[in-house]
Amino acid sequence: MRIIVTGGTSGIGYGTARLAAESGWKVTIVGRNRTQGAKIAAELGGDYFYADLSKMPDVRRLADQLEGPIHALALCAGGISTDKEVRLTNEGLETTFATNYLSKFALSEMLLQQNKIVPGGCIVMVGGNGVHKNVSTAWAEPQVGLKAAMKAALAVDLYASELAKRYPQLRVHTCYPGMVRTNLFHEAPLLFRLLSRIFGQPIAKGSAYLGRLILENHSGVHWKQDRPMRFHVPLPEGQEGEALWAYSRQYI
Repeated sequence: MRIIVTGGTSGIGYGTARLAAESGWKVTIVGRNRTQGAKIAAELGGDYFYADLSKMPDVRRLADQLEGPIHALALCAGGISTDKEVRLTNEGLETTFATNYLSKFALSEMLLQQNKIVPGGCIVMVGGNGVHKNVSTAWAEPQVGLKAAMKAALAVDLYASELAKRYPQLRVHTCYPGMVRTNLFHEAPLLFRLLSRIFGQPIAKGSAYLGRLILENHSGVHWKQDRPMRFHVPLPEGQEGEALWAYSRQYI
């Protein structure tokens, strides 16, 4: 059994990759830190691929480089920008939205189109907490900071619902693990760093929520830790999901 883990060089991605390796899976990790990637790949007896997932050319190259069969895809790469101004990639994409959502869509879709993910396989994404009130669905309009991260979280949840409908032969899940003590908050404002230290769970615990969705057979798309979760969107879910899909396809 083979799993691809994005964001696998640290945090929940690393924890998820380690759980899979301990369960006998062949692990391929993806991340930007080449030194850490090579070290973890050696530790887990797996492979490492470099990619900056905020850049769609890197995502396209990665999809071409990865070989099948792939039995599980764990999409854990993400971050929160503390910039007060919009930060754009060379393609004009806001970096948080590109990393946290568009890379998940593009990599999943390209691997599926290339028939590299096996029928009965599993795609698990780190998702939002299900509360999406007052979150923008103007997908092409960039936002900053926490607003950009919230918009990406909504997009991930909508995409997962749409993906599950379009590919019923797959198990598709999002998982909101809660606050976890990862380097996600290292550059965040002081309050966020303090909250993470006080209330954050260990990485191993946060990773276990994703791991169970990969290693065990569960139904239901959206999960909050180890419980099924309903989420609320600004407009009817199907309508928003189709609009998001249509917008996202241009980046494949």
